[in-house]
Amino acid sequence: MSRSNPAVADVIAGDLARYGARRCFALLGTANFKISHAVVQGGVELISARHECNAASMADAYAKASGELTLVSVHSGPGLTNALTGIGEAAKSRTPLVVLAGDVPTGAVKNNFYIEQADMVRAVGAVPERLHTPGTAREDALRAVSRALRERQTVVLSLPLDVQHAPLASNLPPLELPPIGGRLHPDPRAVKELANALECAQRPLILGGRGAVVSDAEAMLIALAERTGALLATSVCGHGLFSGNPWSLGISGGFSSPIADELIAESDCIVAFGASMTAWTTKKGKLIASGATVAQVDVEAGKIGYQMTVQIAVHGDAQATAEALLAELERRGAKPRPGRHNEAMRERIRAGDNHHYPHPDESGDDFIDPRTLSKAVDAILPVDRVVASDSGYFCGWVPRYLRVPNARASCLSHSFQSVWLGLPSVIGLAIANPGKLAVLGTGDGGFLMSMADPALHPGL
Repeated sequence: MSRSNPAVADVIAGDLARYGARRCFALLGTANFKISHAVVQGGVELISARHECNAASMADAYAKASGELTLVSVHSGPGLTNALTGIGEAAKSRTPLVVLAGDVPTGAVKNNFYIEQADMVRAVGAVPERLHTPGTAREDALRAVSRALRERQTVVLSLPLDVQHAPLASNLPPLELPPIGGRLHPDPRAVKELANALECAQRPLILGGRGAVVSDAEAMLIALAERTGALLATSVCGHGLFSGNPWSLGISGGFSSPIADELIAESDCIVAFGASMTAWTTKKGKLIASGATVAQVDVEAGKIGYQMTVQIAVHGDAQATAEALLAELERRGAKPRPGRHNEAMRERIRAGDNHHYPHPDESGDDFIDPRTLSKAVDAILPVDRVVASDSGYFCGWVPRYLRVPNARASCLSHSFQSVWLGLPSVIGLAIANPGKLAVLGTGDGGFLMSMADPALHPGL
């Protein structure tokens, strides 16, 4: 093989760019320098971080907001271990990322940087993949990208140095991503059962989660609410869905408004689209009325009924299921029902939301009531904004009071509940939304733990 042949890293980087990668969030070390340089040469923008966890969290927020194939590049050994908290957040959020993790040369188990990368990655819920040999490297990388994009997984691709630097023939045909499968359509029997439940319901509620965001189901869910007279709400991960809709109660659960608590608990039929129905979303079941019918729609069969018992299980895509449900109601000749859609309810929702519900201002000479402050900040900020929040005891104020124009404008890094992911998240969110004001809610020491990175991004 000619010495002029490119290295594996160069070929892999070109493939990643062809698969759609535009940005790579990185902190360089000897084990990932070659691949990082190669992705830049391939036309991918490299965005530097000062800590590997920050790089992973920037990428997590960027991928959620942009929907693009997003890369992270880290050094071997401690480079990867430093990134694990951010990788864990992304994995728990089912964010499609590919982490390019440099690794020691194959078999170098005495190397100081050696760790069992696959075991460590699995421990935080991510998917391990590896460039096994120069001959399999391109297929290995394609498999990693396919799993990230097609299965919505956070994938860590280990890149041994000897494989990265090995020469590879330059006249190989390009590899192509497998075609995207169609939406997962629900079983018609499940659709009929769901239609029966909604027709019998007097106080239905439609709950949208992250799956509804990814599915672009918002318009269909609003149409379904109009057809059935249902109110709307979101999980934390769906925050921003139904923004501005008069029948939206906002977030369900720990960050609920007073009126959301009341009206969700009054609902006799709750249909969750792409929401896991965790204890946070239901307030440990307190928001589910006795005798209420709960239906869960999800593309992951294992998620249905995992967090709580549901009466109707629908294995399907959120948008496809909403469309099928609307078609079933139309087939039955069911006329649109006003349900809870009336002027009295509209005013009740408005009067009881977080911005209009009266609270006693407990500000004093030394402290400002966070509710008063949060409302004032929300009023000052432009409507067209993006908002991120760190985790910690303070974290409820941001999603309660800082409104967002849509679900892609919000990043609440609460899946792993780690302090200090907020600041890098808002950097990634801002990069995905150029020209929009990026707002961060932080506290509990999180800003101090990650504050080195804004110096690299002075325009944010």
